[in-house]
Amino acid sequence: MAAFIYVGTMSVKPGRLPALRKQLAELVDFVETNEPRVIAFHAYLDDHGDKLTMVHVHPDSASMEFHMQVNAKHFATAFDNLDAVISEQYYGAISDALAAELAKWGDPAIAVTRMPVHEAGFTRSNIR
Repeated sequence: MAAFIYVGTMSVKPGRLPALRKQLAELVDFVETNEPRVIAFHAYLDDHGDKLTMVHVHPDSASMEFHMQVNAKHFATAFDNLDAVISEQYYGAISDALAAELAKWGDPAIAVTRMPVHEAGFTRSNIR
């Protein structure tokens, strides 16, 4: 079975980068501690600290569903430091439950790409 991958890009509120960095460190620690099925969870900033991209790699959409449930507290305060979601990309099959959860957050102004069909590829783990 192919992984489920999320890539989301958001704009950072002016002057909020230091607070965002603290918030991201707490979020990464929380995910690493409480979501053992997550394969990868990364946050990337552009050179100016104006945009943040989050990349999640889950073994399946059930892992992403769990992520959405256990991180409700973090989602509630995420936009203290972020302006808006610019784009979201979903790769892999999306369960009906995850589709329903994502629909709660949907905004027609956000560019969303969904690529549910995994055609080919592989994932390596335990590579050093």
